[in-house]
Amino acid sequence: MKKFNIAVTIFGLFLSLSVSAHTSLKQSSPAQDAMLMQSPERLTLTFSGDVRLAKVTMKDSANQSVDFEFKPSTSASSNFSWDLPNLNAGRYSVNWVVLGGDGHKMSGDFNFMLHSSDEHSKVMPASAKPKKNHNH
Repeated sequence: MKKFNIAVTIFGLFLSLSVSAHTSLKQSSPAQDAMLMQSPERLTLTFSGDVRLAKVTMKDSANQSVDFEFKPSTSASSNFSWDLPNLNAGRYSVNWVVLGGDGHKMSGDFNFMLHSSDEHSKVMPASAKPKKNHNH
């Protein structure tokens, strides 16, 4: 019976380590390879299980950091979200590092593209675009 209890304990430990090691980014907003026409208001990361977020960075096409007031999480969760500043047109990369329940470190990244920004639409809104007039 003692060997059975040890085997069950080892199996349970292995299973819990295996599950937490496979926690991954389930969804993001903006999504991987998204092609956006306006600046996203929020960055949202959803993981397949509860994790502690250690680091999230966002860089623009010039490899400059975008400040969105990230702070590492002190408690585990599967959903994280931050307000974003108005972004300029270009390609953006988001990198993340999380710690699973067992302290296992996992990381990943994704990219998205912003074709135009709110700033450009403020310069020339659709209603102010030149119109062709034909006076005959």
